[in-house]
Amino acid sequence: MKLSLIFLTAISAVSAIKCNNNQPINPYLICGSFDLKCKGQQLSLCYKDFNNCLNNIKDKTNVNELQNCNDISYQCREIITSKFFYNDHGCSVNESEIKTFEPTKENVKILGRANYQDGYLWFGLTNSGIEYKFNGKTTTINVTADKTSYGEENPARIQVYADDKLYIDTVTTNKFTNFTVNFSKEEDHVIRLIKVSEAERGSIRINDIKADASKIESTAQASKKIEFIGDSITCAYGVDGVAGDVFSSRSEDGTKSYAHKTAQKFHADYSIVAYSGFAILSCYPFTGGRYEEAALPQYYDKLGYSFEPNQFDDGTYQLQDTKWDFNDFVPDLVVINLGTNDNSYFEAIDKSILPDEKIAFIEKYVEFLEQIKAVYPNAEILCVLGMMGQEVYPEIEEAVNNYITKTGDTHVHAFKMNVQDSDKNGLGVDGHPAAQSHVDATYELVGEIEKLYGWTSDPNVNIELD
Repeated sequence: MKLSLIFLTAISAVSAIKCNNNQPINPYLICGSFDLKCKGQQLSLCYKDFNNCLNNIKDKTNVNELQNCNDISYQCREIITSKFFYNDHGCSVNESEIKTFEPTKENVKILGRANYQDGYLWFGLTNSGIEYKFNGKTTTINVTADKTSYGEENPARIQVYADDKLYIDTVTTNKFTNFTVNFSKEEDHVIRLIKVSEAERGSIRINDIKADASKIESTAQASKKIEFIGDSITCAYGVDGVAGDVFSSRSEDGTKSYAHKTAQKFHADYSIVAYSGFAILSCYPFTGGRYEEAALPQYYDKLGYSFEPNQFDDGTYQLQDTKWDFNDFVPDLVVINLGTNDNSYFEAIDKSILPDEKIAFIEKYVEFLEQIKAVYPNAEILCVLGMMGQEVYPEIEEAVNNYITKTGDTHVHAFKMNVQDSDKNGLGVDGHPAAQSHVDATYELVGEIEKLYGWTSDPNVNIELD
């Protein structure tokens, strides 16, 4: 990647102009609105740091080093634009034209599971967030992270898309963050903000949305809806890392998951209910027996699940204590990808109890199918397994057959996916699928959905890696 290309793209090659996307961490913003002398001094200091950054890059192909310098260049421009509504083309926006909107269903399309309560929208699950359209040039989304989600170790990873192009990809290292998108033209635009790291590591709230428009509107609902239920694989755990790395939420990117890519191919709305380490019966037996805390079905009717309490300034809450309203998202298809962590449990326990525990797994799987059908009676269910091992697929197949025999409902199927090709694609953190393995799995799953249900995917949707 050429150095000049990076900065050309940032400054002039796209219609959306990055500005003030993470204002609280800009160390150069110390001047008053009209203190031009101070701003001039800070601008000189900032560009000096920018030039030093460029000169200190040893590897011109190192994207991380280039991005660090790119971030400084944005901070330099913020010195000029701070407290004013100017874009990079010198076109001003009257501050009186900026209006504030609440993140309600009327104003935004909710992606995944989220609750609007007490004036804010609260969510944590992978790829949950909002999407809206407006006619104007600038918009800002004000976000609060819970105490876990703005820690250095596992902050919430946020992506913002402007007219379907990635505009901001960052983490919430501050309690409060403004995500601002500026466009060069006043016209119809679509904004999407999603949390691409998982709920186990915390949650965020959207407090309000500002725009230089008379209204913001929810984008249209898709004709197809898919819910994905899974574990770390579905969360795209460690997809931006490599084997040997220590896990961080910074290396999770739910948009690279097979789940997100499958929804893209069908232009489907999605909901991802997935937690790393979770299972049908039990994950690895940390306590010597079943570790039922990690059994996902018990949290299926909740807004989410976090390891730590979700602490905000106004109190401590927990996603797993908050009921989810199943009427808010009714899928046509539910894809279950659970069993990989159950296999870890089976491999670790005394072999004398293994047959009985496998029977228990099958029974719990049937109960979960019944639980899902109770809230989504008309949904198709596809039970998949295989990306990190196919060992318990026979038990899943037996559970599906038992369910059909018991209920007479033939709208449940099983599908064995291929094991990731680590020789070809490499590995993510802790042996998890690399990004290319998610692409390969997407093609498999899309093909099976087309075959079983007659859906048609869009060949023009590109899910390949950049």
